[in-house]
Amino acid sequence: MSAYQAFIFDFDGVLADSVEVKTRAFEALYLAHGPEVAAAVVRYHREHGGMPRREKFRRFETELLGRAADEAELDRLCAAFSRLVLDGVVEAAEIPGALAFLRRWQGRVPLFVNSATPDAELAVILERRGLDGYFQAAYGSDRPKAGNLATILAQGGFAPEKTLFFGDALSDHAAARHCGTGFLGIVRDAASPLLRLDPAPAHCRDFFEAAQRINGEMR
Repeated sequence: MSAYQAFIFDFDGVLADSVEVKTRAFEALYLAHGPEVAAAVVRYHREHGGMPRREKFRRFETELLGRAADEAELDRLCAAFSRLVLDGVVEAAEIPGALAFLRRWQGRVPLFVNSATPDAELAVILERRGLDGYFQAAYGSDRPKAGNLATILAQGGFAPEKTLFFGDALSDHAAARHCGTGFLGIVRDAASPLLRLDPAPAHCRDFFEAAQRINGEMR
């Protein structure tokens, strides 16, 4: 038996090695404004993983370009971004051990996704990757991550301290702290903002290490 009542996963950078797919898309959408703006967009994206794309675009428009964040323009940017990233995210390699981990725990512990990808797009990605059947539910950026996490806890009746959220971004860690759940970072880059927290949260490079850690907790 597991010590946990539920496992919850971010998607990009946690289940799929797809963060750079989105980095390249943000860069491409702002290259026309010059290399300095594009570089600033990339830096912000890397420092604020897990923030919904619409919020990032709003900040880019107002803070980098100094213009009003018109809702129609935000709609256009989000649609263009989705077209740029969808196939790349579907085709991205898995984080090592992720599928084996899902197979190991499916049917033993309820599994959920809590991602900054819009709900409809997330559903398409999970279906095209053949992952949708592993999860009881998948929640995207139509609501804040902490709100998604609170919904999962409330609807499942899970004790926060017996729920583990796997994430790779500061927003994931913040959501876990807000809701009182456990948190395990999936950290594959020594420059990850998670490692600059004091203290740094518990973290693993991949799901082979995560599986070893969880198996150790059960002994």
